[in-house]
Parts: sequence; structure tokens; C-alpha cells
Amino acid sequence: MGDSALRRLITVLMTGLMTGLMAGLISVLILLEVPAPAQALSLPWSRGTTDREPVTLPAAGPSGRLQEVAAPGAVQQLRRELASHQPRLSLEGPSNDSVLNGETWTLKLRVEDWPAASDPELGLGAHIALQIDGSPPQRFSQLSNGHLQAQLPALSPGSHRLSAYAAYPWGEAVKTPGASLNWRLHQAQALEGTQPEQNAPWLELVSPSELSAGEPLLLDWLIWNAPLQNLRAGDARWRLRLTLNGDSFLMDRQEALWIRGQGSGNQEVQMELLDSLGEPITPVFNNQLRVVTNSRGKRPVWMQSNLSGQQLARLLGQARPEQEPAPKPAAIAEPEADPIVAPSSEQTPNAPAVAPQAASPAKAATGNGPTENASTAEPPAQNAPAEDARAAQPDGTDPGEEQPSSPKASPQQPPGEQPSKEQPATRLIPRAEPPPLAPTTSLGGSARELLNADGTQR
Repeated sequence: MGDSALRRLITVLMTGLMTGLMAGLISVLILLEVPAPAQALSLPWSRGTTDREPVTLPAAGPSGRLQEVAAPGAVQQLRRELASHQPRLSLEGPSNDSVLNGETWTLKLRVEDWPAASDPELGLGAHIALQIDGSPPQRFSQLSNGHLQAQLPALSPGSHRLSAYAAYPWGEAVKTPGASLNWRLHQAQALEGTQPEQNAPWLELVSPSELSAGEPLLLDWLIWNAPLQNLRAGDARWRLRLTLNGDSFLMDRQEALWIRGQGSGNQEVQMELLDSLGEPITPVFNNQLRVVTNSRGKRPVWMQSNLSGQQLARLLGQARPEQEPAPKPAAIAEPEADPIVAPSSEQTPNAPAVAPQAASPAKAATGNGPTENASTAEPPAQNAPAEDARAAQPDGTDPGEEQPSSPKASPQQPPGEQPSKEQPATRLIPRAEPPPLAPTTSLGGSARELLNADGTQR
């Protein structure tokens, strides 16, 4: 074969090779022009391809039956008092990804610049909250030299995600840098795929919680590993869909909300983490539901419109509860003094009775009541005059009745004159009736004038 034939053969081969290369290159270019798969748009924080701008889901606050309102006045007071603090939490044990064994484990945290406190009457002040997986918060208010140490029961076997954060008295999480942390623990052994990856987005539902009490209702949350957004227009990466008793709205910022208009009874709150197009982001961890029952007991003190200086100090751990003064004994009313009554035989039946003085003629005539019969009265002392009381009539006579006899008059005493009165001997009267009147008289005409000296009737 000559040189010319060899050259033609080489030319043909090169032409075919170039043709094949060009065809392959064209095929590759055609494949590159095919649009990316739609599922790529649902990846976390995805913004789509350069030739197709995704439609960002717009955020909108509460509307319709739900209304965002200002926090209660006492909440605003406490927030202003705590604004000067910059809490910072650090984990001392157990460390991240530790494997635990045993019936209990001890949580150790270092807490800086957060005045954790609790008052026996007013309730929780600033405190530290711990959440395990999606369970409600556990709250701690006792610190020792800036350290929190709490013994907790064993976790269920497998892997768990934990978060701790500084919390306000009403349960809201402090959002400043360093005020919260998260880590993973394993009981017995780790179970892969049961928890979010270290850098994956993760939603923590903070409130509503057991601290909720009627309207307005606090809604609060934490999103771990969520990129900052709204720094410039169109840079939204995530949305949070909140559903309260069937009414939904979208949020694109991590700020707690106070909502009014949720009605009475149980509060069903659902929170879902979405990407900017509205697609769920790992919903197995980021779709949470919590039901809170409205408490009909005493409303928390921070739900008031205003707090006194003493209440603020107590909730901040700066003052002790006021000591209530001991109740003074009730004044015992002294009984009124009984009126002084002259002693009488009616009041003191067993007291000695003294025969009364002779009655005046008028009293002897009229009298205030019937007197005892002389026959029932005890005989007077010896030598004392004995007269019938019934003989003391105005005319000195008692017709129709036999007049009792009287002792002889003394020779020295002329008839018709009153014999000398002698006091009868003192005696005890067993009954309360007044003693009988002594048979005395000063009338000129007496029944004695009808008798002879020997006692016979004239």
C-alpha cells in the first residue's frame, strides 16, 4: 500500500472518530437540558433551579376567628425586668451521644445570668425547661451556684433528642443566642434513623403547655438548625403552619404569639415545619400536636394587668414572701355588771330573814297581797305579843269570826295601848315566800279591848 492510500485510510478513520465524538457530545448536551426532577424542589431549604423560580408560599398571621393580641400587662412587666439578663446554658453531663444504662440518670447544666426562682404563693418565676423528644416540658427553678443538677428516671430503650432552654415565668423560651441547647442520648444502645441527623431541621413545640390558662393563649416554638431568613427579599427557606382548633395560618419567624378567640374547652394545637414551597420537611419529627385543657382554677399571677413591686421582686427571687402577722385574739366582751339588788329572802332562800318593822296604818289596811294565816306561822318568842293578823281591820273588829285570845296586859300598861315591840328571834325560812307580817297595830280600837284580863270575852 502506498503512502497516498495510507493517508486516505487515516483520514477516513479520523473523520469517523470525530463524527462519533460529536454525536456523543451532542447527546450529552441534550441530556443536560432536561429539567431537574420535581422531588429536588422539596429538599430542605431548596430554592429550585436557575431556569425556574419557585413560587414561595406567602406568610400570613392569624385571621378570621383568631386574633393576635398584646401580651398581658404583667408579662410585659416581667419581660422588661428580665431584659437585662443574657442567659447562657452549657451541658456538663451526660455529653452528647452518650449511652446510658441504669434506672436513673443525672442531668447537669451550667446556667449563667438567669435568676431562676419560685414562690410558694405566686408560682414559677424565671426557670429552666427540659424537653425530651416531643414530651411536655419539665421545669426546674432550683440552682446551686449557677448549676442545675436533677436526677431523672431512665429513658426508654433507644435514641432520644433533648433540648433545654431558659424560660420566662409564663413558659416562653428565651430566643437569644446561648439561651438554649440540644443534644442526643441513647438508652442501652443507639437506634439509627429514629432521630433527626445532627444538622437536620428539627421543630420543638414549646407552648401551649400546662401553664396555659384561658385567653389569651401563648403559642411558642423552637426550630433547630433553621437558617436565618427575611434578611433580604425572597430568601425565605421555611414556613411554620400553626393550626388552632381547625383554623390555620403561616409564620416565617421565631416569635411567640398571644392568640385570642380560640374558644373554650380543650385547645388542639398543631405545628408543621414546611419548606418555602409548602412541602413538609421530615414530617415524622416536624409535625406535632398538643392538646391542652383550660384550667378553671386560679389564673396565674402573670395573667394580671399589673404586678406590684413586691410581687415582681418575689417572682425574680429578690424578696421573700411577706410574713402575714399573727391574728390578734378576739376581744372578749366583759359581761355587764348585774344591777345591785338588795338581798331578800326570795333571792337567797336560805339566808336569815329579819322580821319587818311595823307597817303603817294605811299599809295595814290595804296591803299588797294576802298574808299567811297566823295559825300556820311559827309562834313568836316567849313574852312577845301574839295577835291575829286578820284582826287588823280599819274598824278594829272582825265580825263573824272567833277572836283569838291574847295574853294579859301588863299592869303597868293601860288597855288599848301598843305593847313595847321586841324584835323576834332570827330564823331560817325554808321557802322563798316573804315572812309573815308581825301582828302589830297602833289603832285605838283593838280586838284586845273586847277581852277581859283572864282572856274571856266581855
